[in-house]
Amino acid sequence: MATTLTINNLTKKFGRLTAVNKLSLTIESGQIFGILGPNGSGKTTTLGMILDVVAPTDGHYSWFNNTPNEEARKKIGSILESPCFYPYLTAVQNLKITAHIKQCGTSNIEEVLKQVNLYERRNDKFKTYSLGMKQRLSIASALLSNPPVLILDEPTNGLDPEGIAEVRDLITRVAQQGKTIIMASHLLDEVQKVCTHFCVLRKGVKIHEGLVKETLEELNKVEISADFDQDQLTNILYDFAGTEEIKANGNGALLVTLKPGFTSHEINSHCFANHVTLKRLLTQTNTLEKEFLKILKEHD
Repeated sequence: MATTLTINNLTKKFGRLTAVNKLSLTIESGQIFGILGPNGSGKTTTLGMILDVVAPTDGHYSWFNNTPNEEARKKIGSILESPCFYPYLTAVQNLKITAHIKQCGTSNIEEVLKQVNLYERRNDKFKTYSLGMKQRLSIASALLSNPPVLILDEPTNGLDPEGIAEVRDLITRVAQQGKTIIMASHLLDEVQKVCTHFCVLRKGVKIHEGLVKETLEELNKVEISADFDQDQLTNILYDFAGTEEIKANGNGALLVTLKPGFTSHEINSHCFANHVTLKRLLTQTNTLEKEFLKILKEHD
């Protein structure tokens, strides 16, 4: 897999305040990488440095295996702040201005508006848009030049639940095109549902990095018990197509790890079809919030 971004000991100081401290990361092509942390943890400063908006105090980074920054920037679409468009112009008119600034032509405007589900509102003025629509137009502007990399800073900040769902769905669809997405967020649920990889920053220091899936590896475990011979029950459970692993949990029950896409309802139906009535069926779910709090506690 090709390397999209390499960061080595990147540091930014504002006077006596160290906003980012010796940050090192490697982001591969096709990843949806979340930079997670509370407000003031250095997320936006990090994005500003890798976009040449903020000058690093120390350390360095490189895009696309040392492609010169000027060339690399042409391959990156980014949103660092709140949507900023002319309120009395339409979506099409605003994107024409963006295309002129980016020198990327206007042929892709209709396509990106369809991609962000704004095509039907393309001739409406920006001031009539909801917050979610404004954010989607920002993403459309970032996609105008069809860049392989998209950088988003708090893409759902300030949105209502419907707007959050719309933007989250859009990010997922964009990622399915094979683009690399780097996004900063303080919303744990957002990172859990969208990202493949993530790191946690605290006061400018990276305290954790990993795959979202591996961090949540306890997800989708089901605790099962029945008035039935445990060896026979184990065999029946292993016959279930969704069973990945079975362990005894020490209190007479079995802990079954389910494969992705399978549910406790299905394993219950399987047992019942094999003449086993379960007396305990408890799904244990993990969340990034639990892991995040555990990571922070470990670094107190």
